[in-house]
Amino acid sequence: DDGHASDGGGPLSVTTQDPTTSQNQEIEEKPQPHPTGHESLLRFLLLPNQVLIVLTLEFLNSFRSFGLRFVLYNYVTNEFGISDVKAGALLGTKGFIDIIFGTIGSIMVDMIGVRRISIIAMSVAI
Repeated sequence: DDGHASDGGGPLSVTTQDPTTSQNQEIEEKPQPHPTGHESLLRFLLLPNQVLIVLTLEFLNSFRSFGLRFVLYNYVTNEFGISDVKAGALLGTKGFIDIIFGTIGSIMVDMIGVRRISIIAMSVAI
């Protein structure tokens, strides 16, 4: 045996060497059953409140970025009378700027910290 877990579908069998006796020992680990839908939901709801807040904010941010794209396009073309080509260029520029600021923001989070950058971002957004 090469010391790696088997992939035969049954119980996992791992061979390890006992440092005190220099003998090989075989350890069997039984695979865990997959959680049901109710168990998964319960595990999700039992996450700390901070995780649920971050997931909610991530959902709202994604909706703002992707869900409102079509509304923004219709608003720009209908309200200001901009052609489809110019609206595409304008929204493409916005997407490119989003990528640049996302990259800069992620570097700043690594350098300064999540809390400080969040406070700065929220104060600028207001």
